[in-house]
Amino acid sequence: MAQAHLLGAGVAQLVEQKTLNLLKNPMKITNSKNSTLQNGEQSVDNEVIPSMRLYSRNGKLYMETSFNDERIRKSLDTSCPKEAERKAQQYMLDSINERIERVIPVISDLFHIYEHNRLPVGRQANDDTKRKNVVKMRRILVEYGIDPEAHDIRYFARKYRGQPIPEHFAQFHDSSAVRMAKSLFSKGWIKFYKERFGVDTSFFANWISVSLKPAKVSKFYCDERERALIEEKCGALKKTDIDLYKAYILAYGLGLRSSEVMRAKWDDLWQTESNKIIRILQPKGCTDGEIDGVGFQDRPCDPAWWDELMSLKSPDDVLIVPVIRNRITRKFPNFLRDECGMTCTQPFHRLRKYAGHRTMRLNNNNPFIAQQVLGHSSVEMTTKIYVGLPTVNTGKIPD
Repeated sequence: MAQAHLLGAGVAQLVEQKTLNLLKNPMKITNSKNSTLQNGEQSVDNEVIPSMRLYSRNGKLYMETSFNDERIRKSLDTSCPKEAERKAQQYMLDSINERIERVIPVISDLFHIYEHNRLPVGRQANDDTKRKNVVKMRRILVEYGIDPEAHDIRYFARKYRGQPIPEHFAQFHDSSAVRMAKSLFSKGWIKFYKERFGVDTSFFANWISVSLKPAKVSKFYCDERERALIEEKCGALKKTDIDLYKAYILAYGLGLRSSEVMRAKWDDLWQTESNKIIRILQPKGCTDGEIDGVGFQDRPCDPAWWDELMSLKSPDDVLIVPVIRNRITRKFPNFLRDECGMTCTQPFHRLRKYAGHRTMRLNNNNPFIAQQVLGHSSVEMTTKIYVGLPTVNTGKIPD
């Protein structure tokens, strides 16, 4: 076997340089590890560019590429240096493009990863919440001229007038939207993108580090006049609209969110010797376990409301409230506004607040019980909402 020998180093350098020049990307690729592009966008670093050498053996030309200690040798099936140069150039181009697509995907591909995968461990957002987070992220990016279908994840590092995009949007537009969009870059998801898909997560630094004001949590105060009107008007639905009546029981009686009401099934209701329970699949808060990869919470229920709901069970229905989405998200809220005089922006969710308030008062203001009933991720969240002004006992006026 003939001794392998290197071709001139200039040939390999020429191939690499021509390969870089051929790449058609929205941003120019450089070999500088920490270089930046216009508007603060980061460049593709040299980790996506394999090193290469050309050599001959037995009269034929070969190329060898090296990337992250992975070495690949490939025959160029030619003895002509010019033909070898052309083939090596095309192979390098394909190789780099493949690495770029994997390490630096298009933004819409990252959205697909986020929406259609679950983290191996830790707290899980449900599918509806993840969809809403992506919608918020799209809205922010479009505001700054970034097209998720055309631009790749390097645009997350972009700045506007010298200020990172999430910081600028939070300051001048809507910080709550940034908070939701930022959920795509939690510690768990960053690790998942990097380890499972090999994504270069360095472009997310501006989103990870953005500092936002703590979300304001409003305390709930019971309006007795409103509560009495809700019970009167919604109670009458039992004779006029049984499906909305069941939705009322699930929200006002058991404390479910509207999305949980729409997913609730009769099979989710069960009991032990001491508890009436409803199982919530894909809960918003922390999970108690998983069934076929889907997280769930088992929430204890007020026995009176649980029994009332079970008395309405139909053998033919799978869903407890088998109606189209608009009846829950539009018709019922409009009913609460028109008939019960509710003026808040989320009347359906306010029914859940009454369930939490009632649970606290019937159980000696025990926030742990209310947390379990409502499925909050922490007792702290429950106390922020339902531990309001204390009741002052009647004193005695001195003579």
